[in-house]
Amino acid sequence: MQEKLLLSITETSRLFGIGQHRLREIIREDYDCKYHLTVGRVIKVKRKSFEEYVNKVGQI
Repeated sequence: MQEKLLLSITETSRLFGIGQHRLREIIREDYDCKYHLTVGRVIKVKRKSFEEYVNKVGQI
């Protein structure tokens, strides 16, 4: 999982310790698709971009 560029909601939740419900809220607010990619109906989180976001933000 450490080499993957795109993560599922479940994988992202486990890796960053953020609940799936909160992750979906963050993605819903990401209008410019900076942190996620939609493949059909599946949401994939861009690992590097999301990691940078988490490092910048003071509170999630």
